[in-house]
Amino acid sequence: MEETLISIAFLFKRGIGARKYIFLLKNYESLSEAVRKEKIDLSKELKLAEKELRKAKKLGIKIVPLCSESYPSLLKEIHQPPIVLYVRGTLPDIPFIAVVGSRKTSNYGRRIAYSLGKFLSENDISVVSGLAYGIDSYAHKGAIDGKGKTIAVLGSGVDSIYPRGNFSLAERIVDTGGAIISEFPLGTKPSKENFPRRNRIISGISHATIVVEAGEKSGALITADFALEQGRTVFAVPGNIDSSFSKGTNRLIKEGASPLLDFKDLFDELSFLKKSSIKQYIPENFKGIYELLSRSPLSIDQIADKLDMDIPTLTTLLLEMEILGLVRKEGGIYTTL
Repeated sequence: MEETLISIAFLFKRGIGARKYIFLLKNYESLSEAVRKEKIDLSKELKLAEKELRKAKKLGIKIVPLCSESYPSLLKEIHQPPIVLYVRGTLPDIPFIAVVGSRKTSNYGRRIAYSLGKFLSENDISVVSGLAYGIDSYAHKGAIDGKGKTIAVLGSGVDSIYPRGNFSLAERIVDTGGAIISEFPLGTKPSKENFPRRNRIISGISHATIVVEAGEKSGALITADFALEQGRTVFAVPGNIDSSFSKGTNRLIKEGASPLLDFKDLFDELSFLKKSSIKQYIPENFKGIYELLSRSPLSIDQIADKLDMDIPTLTTLLLEMEILGLVRKEGGIYTTL
């Protein structure tokens, strides 16, 4: 609890960003030790943090600090991860794929977004989007109708749903086992400068980003740019060349994004994504490793660290999994088949 309080206090402290926070984590055994030895005055901010934590508890909202094991592992890898993440609902323990696009859409874009969200959901993949009107909304709705989980990332506090017209959709997301998340303190209202920051979380928490439909100046293109900077795969759904709704997506393809011509192509491009039905055939002694690698490719040291296993035992298990065709090793990185 103390580490969470200090993390929230850092959120309110000027001059403490993700870079400084990570430096303190790496150089001290705990944040409390770091604050003491670095002589950081948090007297004012800790009072605000205590108040914020009480309010979050009352609203049923979890505040997950960057130092927590519950913090999404992929999001930890980006350049400026949020110091804390506000979570209303539950973050699914399955792969995440972002589905984004413009607010103004065509019938084609809405149909594809809904169908794609449903397809991903039915294949045990969580759909991440921004709760905006248009493509985002239809991707969320498709995921819900596919009986799976979806995550909405906000450019406001999780207690300040925006747009208000999607309030009922936000409730459905939480009620069906998904989550509403944000890096912004409770009570934060939506503002123009918040949305690019929101977009880096959408791409950062996801294994890949799919842009369904986007005009030339769509915010979805910002999300795609963040995904590329973060080393994630970007897909774009082709559209009519004379449609203003598809100019951005078609340009992404021209610049090197993978064209998504068939939803099943995702499994070819992202080898670690597999249908959930495969899981039941994994031998019990391999399940922990397989489920970890199904979320993200990792090195043997990263696997050992996350599962608290010794290297010799892990090496033997990974070799057996390679023989069985469950995982493969490329350049020192393991991934599921």
